[in-house]
Amino acid sequence: MDTSNTLKIHLDRVTASQVTGKHVATGLTISGQIMMIEEIYDIKRHRNVLHVHRLHDQWRTTTIVAQAETDFSYVDSFSDGRILLVASRCDDDIDGSWLPNAFIYDQSGLLLDSYCLDDGIQNVHIDEKNQIWVSYFDEGVFADLATNSIGSFGLAVFNEFGQVVFKNKEYPIDDCYALNVCASDDAWFFYHPDYRIVHFYKGNSTSYQVPLRHFSDFIVQGGSLISTDNEHTYLLQQEGDTYVEKARILFESEKGSLLQGTIKMRQNRIVLSTDTRLYAGTFSDFIPE
Repeated sequence: MDTSNTLKIHLDRVTASQVTGKHVATGLTISGQIMMIEEIYDIKRHRNVLHVHRLHDQWRTTTIVAQAETDFSYVDSFSDGRILLVASRCDDDIDGSWLPNAFIYDQSGLLLDSYCLDDGIQNVHIDEKNQIWVSYFDEGVFADLATNSIGSFGLAVFNEFGQVVFKNKEYPIDDCYALNVCASDDAWFFYHPDYRIVHFYKGNSTSYQVPLRHFSDFIVQGGSLISTDNEHTYLLQQEGDTYVEKARILFESEKGSLLQGTIKMRQNRIVLSTDTRLYAGTFSDFIPE
């Protein structure tokens, strides 16, 4: 790749996304909404609580969740508005069983259900059928391989009640770095050690080779792909069954200042979270003519 080829991509500041507490996690729902968790000290409760924001164009709704002790990494929403918060890791109980690391709340913050989606979670996406897609990193894949745990498959799908409905048995996943669920019959994932991107589409799967570079989020549109590890972001183009890096991408604000932060991608959307606010854009804005 010619490292001198750099694209500067403008992201719009998301209205009503200002962060006043500690940013915990950002997520994108299947309907395109942005979800954000921040931890804030509650004077009345004399403790930290979680504010789960759902951003709608020019405004946001907030659900206060009292459970701030769990180290949540992922947030998403079911079609009826219920909120899913998931921790990447889970502890084991005194009998050796896993404790819950997935918690479902209603829009008033009441805990409705909790269960374990296994340990070592890398990504979580809910599709339009309320199925929960979960990918796992290496500690989740290999920690309990002998017991044939769900994480050992690298990628699994659960129903909304936490019951497994799909386990990957086709691809030799050691670490499922990235996931992009566009629909229940249209999902992408990137796995190691083969450094391949797989596309599940209407019951079939196709895999593509990518450069030997780790990335945690990506989006695909036509023959173009954007990948990021939060430190470096690249534009790739499909050439046969391979994606080839064509340019490095830098994100900038509406004022032209360089943006750095945590990047989330889903479907064709990109959200970048800084310490104070969110910035967003869509892939269709970025593809060169």
